[in-house]
Amino acid sequence: MKRVFLGVTGASGAVYAKDLIEKLPAHGCELHLCITPDALTNINLELQKNYTAQEEFLSDIGAKATLHDYKNFAAPVSSGSFMVDSYIIAPASMGFIGRAAGGISSNLIERCADVAMKERRKLVILFREMPLNLIHLENMALLTRAGAVIMPAAPAFYHNPASINELISFVTGKIFDIIEIEHNLYKRWGETPQSV
Repeated sequence: MKRVFLGVTGASGAVYAKDLIEKLPAHGCELHLCITPDALTNINLELQKNYTAQEEFLSDIGAKATLHDYKNFAAPVSSGSFMVDSYIIAPASMGFIGRAAGGISSNLIERCADVAMKERRKLVILFREMPLNLIHLENMALLTRAGAVIMPAAPAFYHNPASINELISFVTGKIFDIIEIEHNLYKRWGETPQSV
C-alpha cells in the first residue's frame, strides 16, 4: 500500500483536492491529509458549502484519511524517518510555492514539501494561477531543480471530455501517472480516435 501525503492550500481548485481525497484511498493508498484554514475557506466558496471544520468536510465526502493539523510540527509526516511514498500539494498557492522554494517551513504542508525534497521523494505541486510573473516562474524553477514536479491544473481536451468531472479526472490521472498509481481516469493519447 502506497502512503501518500496530500497538502491542500488556499489556492483556487478545491475540486482537485476533493477528487484526490476521494480517489487516492479508492486506489489503495494510505492517505495523510493536511488542510489549511484558507483551503477550507476556498472549499466552502468553490463547493458551495458551509463547513465549520475540516472533519465535517471529510465526513461529508466519506473520506478515508488521517487528518493532520496544519500547525502540528510533531505529526509523523513532518519527519523524514516516517516513510511516505509521494507528496502532493493540490491546489498549491503561489505563497506556498514561494515559501517552499525559499526553504521556509511555516506550517506542516511546507515542512512536508521540504522533507520530500531533502529525502529525494516524489513531490507533485499542482498550482492554479494565471498569468504568472517572473517571481512565480523562478520559484517554480528552483523547486524543479530541487526535485519537485510542477503541474499546472490544466486538463487536456484531446480525449473529448463531456463534463467538468472528466476534466478533473484528467488532472488527477496525470498526478497518478507521476506517483505510479495504475488507473483508467482518462483516455490516453492513441486510445482516442484522432481526426486528420
